[in-house]
Amino acid sequence: MKTVSMFLFALWLCLQPARAAFAASNPPDLSVTVRTVTEDELVRLGMENRAPELNACLDILSRLNTEEPFYILRDMRRGKKLKAPVDFNAYRNWTPLPARLPVKFSEPRFIMVVKDLGFIGWYEHGQLVGDSQACFGTQGQKTVPGLYRVDDKDAAHTSSSYRNDYGEQAWMPFSLHIYEAVWIHAGNVFGLRCSHGCITLPYGKAEKLYGWARKGTPVLVADDLKEVCGGKGKSEPLKTISVSKSSIP
Repeated sequence: MKTVSMFLFALWLCLQPARAAFAASNPPDLSVTVRTVTEDELVRLGMENRAPELNACLDILSRLNTEEPFYILRDMRRGKKLKAPVDFNAYRNWTPLPARLPVKFSEPRFIMVVKDLGFIGWYEHGQLVGDSQACFGTQGQKTVPGLYRVDDKDAAHTSSSYRNDYGEQAWMPFSLHIYEAVWIHAGNVFGLRCSHGCITLPYGKAEKLYGWARKGTPVLVADDLKEVCGGKGKSEPLKTISVSKSSIP
């Protein structure tokens, strides 16, 4: 019996490099289709271990469609077509942002906003430590690309420029000010462009970012990834940018 156990253990060790090579040659399927999705489908996929549980699936759809989960659920019940993964399991830890930034952005704390992705990420020494879907300014009230810094924090901020549906000053919790009347803050995310110019995150993510950020933290607002690190997009790469405090407006 001992001999058989030793043989099986040795065989297992020998198979590890082959398993690793197989996994490397078969990356997760991140393809996406545009289609209707139902709650019953997500529950069934979860029961078959072909997807995470329902709330995790809603979060994945939320990140892909730049809408909060309750809007995703509403759209599903209305039969609206959504961007949906072919393989939900492949999206368990998905982010469209790079896990590591170029060396020139290796600050102790650094926030990067990529508008065409609808995402914001926060980095420590160039390593991604948190991210969120986000929305930006509508036509005529664009969120202006540039390099800024967090120059004020206000957990209970209210807008001096805009009012809510009740005629009250709009509530902007967990706000980080970056330029003029533009803040990063919590609010409703229901599309890529749904703000008056601010960078709006879901409440829970905004709270996490607010607790993590410090006054003086650099904030890069980019149109696309090409502008940052030569990834996909139409912009020209940022070649000479510096995040030293003297270079930030």
